[in-house]
Amino acid sequence: MAGVILVKGHVTGSEFAPSHFQTRDFSFYEIPFLHLQITPIRRNVATDPTARQIRGASLITVPRGKPPTTWHLVELWRGPTGTPAIAGLLTAELGLEGSQGLFWKQWNQQFPARASVLWPVVQRLAQRELYLLVPELLQLARSQRGGDDATELAAAIDAWLIEQYSELIVDLRAAKRTELADELLQEAVTDYPEASQLDSLRNAPQVNE
Repeated sequence: MAGVILVKGHVTGSEFAPSHFQTRDFSFYEIPFLHLQITPIRRNVATDPTARQIRGASLITVPRGKPPTTWHLVELWRGPTGTPAIAGLLTAELGLEGSQGLFWKQWNQQFPARASVLWPVVQRLAQRELYLLVPELLQLARSQRGGDDATELAAAIDAWLIEQYSELIVDLRAAKRTELADELLQEAVTDYPEASQLDSLRNAPQVNE
């Protein structure tokens, strides 16, 4: 039994705190199949050069003197079986390698004005657990042509996000996830109070079965 626990009962994984752009690893042992934890959880903060650069350049808002309180799962391994989680969509991008090292670390240095627009939006989406939008948002940022034009990027992000929020809200309503749709709409309207596309969704009649 001890051998089974050592192999299949070893649980490892990592988590991401959007408030601090911080990642930590964790591990513990459990009784396999029953998922009964039998050892304390060990945690270790991981060093991510891109996230450290983003924090150091104040490209995101980090609570001063307060440790992270919310952690989102990046991946979980039970023995040899791993399961990716949605926050991994962001952490994978932060670790993306380019031809001259970490891509986003280099990009931030090349486009500091655009970086000051991009990363607060990424943080806001992560805090709302909208990680599914992050890869496409980052692709939008890296595909912008021209010089370090923050205004142009901000306008492109705003137009794209309003469209994404609208589509998500419509899909959630169609799936009868009305409460979640209303919560997302409220967040979107808070960000973009003048967006007519969102205003029409706010005033649209609700269809009940």
